[in-house]
Amino acid sequence: MKVEITVKVDGKLVKQHVEEVGGTLEQMEETIHALSKTVAGDTLQASVDAVDAPRPLFRKPEASCDTKGTSAAP
Repeated sequence: MKVEITVKVDGKLVKQHVEEVGGTLEQMEETIHALSKTVAGDTLQASVDAVDAPRPLFRKPEASCDTKGTSAAP
């Protein structure tokens, strides 16, 4: 089975991957799952790179930088 994945961000080609996948259904599933994780990471990186500087933070910083104390076990 020929699997082709093409990813574009804002119309710009980010990644194109073509792979022949074979074997048992389980092997094909594992191969395609691993491939999709790799492509997802490349897509995320490309979309972050597409944002002009200064880039917004992913999360808002906490109002206080205090750490919470933990009680020591007796």
